[in-house]
Amino acid sequence: MIMGVAVVLGLAASLVRHRSRAISRIGSIRLRWAWLALLALAFQVPMLRAPAGPADRFLVEQTLLLTSYLLLAFFVWCNRRQGALLIAGVGIICNLVVILANQEFMPITPQTLATINPGSSEQSWIEGTHYGYSKDIILAQENTHLRPLSDVLAIPPPFPWPTAFSAGDLILAAGIVVLLAAPEWIVERRT
Repeated sequence: MIMGVAVVLGLAASLVRHRSRAISRIGSIRLRWAWLALLALAFQVPMLRAPAGPADRFLVEQTLLLTSYLLLAFFVWCNRRQGALLIAGVGIICNLVVILANQEFMPITPQTLATINPGSSEQSWIEGTHYGYSKDIILAQENTHLRPLSDVLAIPPPFPWPTAFSAGDLILAAGIVVLLAAPEWIVERRT
């Protein structure tokens, strides 16, 4: 969700900043191995389509999720001359570290889930289960490692699509916006 918003914001900012040159400027962004980023995103789809259930039933999905983060990190490394992608890379690493520290899922607390799911209570979320159609595992605050990096940021109702996201997601989104909207001298570093 937040990545889609970042792309829309980046495109809008590019149109405002670069006006008639925006499309050609975005089209001229040189990315090496761009197919690798698309493959990595495709590897996340099985986890994002998996229904709720006991965390131990999602071994294949977890493996694909971890592989996707490693592929994204490699993609960033291959494009390290793009300053904006270095920002995105920090977000990717933040997410990867917290996922590795929490049973290979992104942790989310019952408190956060109650915030983004109107009508539910903290008690209605079972700890240790996969929060369906997400990368998340439900963990109590005291059982969450690196909690500040987990899905603790929330956009609650009345936002049309209440959602939770991590600091890493926010940093990754900032990198996307900068890549799409910043002037060329910021986006591509010279060596």
